[in-house]
Amino acid sequence: MLCSVYPGFNKGSGLIVTSNRFNGNIPKTIDYVLSFVKQRMNHSLIKQSEGRINIDAFPERALFEGIVNAVAHRDYYLDGTQIQVEMFKDRLEISSPGGFYRGEKFGKTYDLSGIISKRRNVLISDILVACNVMEASGSGFDKITEEYAAADERHKPYIYATSDHFTLVLPDMTYAEGIVDEKLPVLSYAPISNGTEHDEKVLSYCYYNAHKVSEIAEILGISDSTYLRKQILENLEENGYLIKSKYSRASFYKTNPDMVLLE
Repeated sequence: MLCSVYPGFNKGSGLIVTSNRFNGNIPKTIDYVLSFVKQRMNHSLIKQSEGRINIDAFPERALFEGIVNAVAHRDYYLDGTQIQVEMFKDRLEISSPGGFYRGEKFGKTYDLSGIISKRRNVLISDILVACNVMEASGSGFDKITEEYAAADERHKPYIYATSDHFTLVLPDMTYAEGIVDEKLPVLSYAPISNGTEHDEKVLSYCYYNAHKVSEIAEILGISDSTYLRKQILENLEENGYLIKSKYSRASFYKTNPDMVLLE
């Protein structure tokens, strides 16, 4: 088991807050990871007229079920591999060696309840059931879904799987913005005069490559309108955050790297 904490949203910076490797039997492995995450995860609260509601970054039952699932269903015949638990600013990732057992093939899915439980390691699973760590019905993913039932779309857990590993992603409930789009870089910049709620995503989307107005509209989920062209794009251009160019009749926009800082 390899447990790591990163200060940002990905591993790109090369910075690691801590990285601990653990070898042990299955019960001790589960206890170690639970302790590792609980000691390092964030806590918050919501004030109400009468009292308050405490919030943990990762609901305890969801965290427990995710770890047990990884331990119970990993492929132990893949030499030189380990379960990886990685904490980022916006999420926790639990990656287990081996694709889904017996042919489950998908890239990314939020439908955790729709995944059919198939046991790769029958003996390990039976023992965990006997110890009341797992349920014979294989309802661990259902419990994770229940724990996040009240969360908004930005805080929904999901799984992505490849031929050689599958990863459960648990959003950090104390991080208000939700999971940051993995495909977009995270930027910091000075406040923008007359800025809009879309500025951050536009600048991230146009950081590496220039994009047409229609492409920017699609990534924002809004129409190619006067509002987009005037109040968002032209305002960013006038403030020096976007650089405009033309090819044929189409206008392209690219983020000015001198005005932003890549985190």
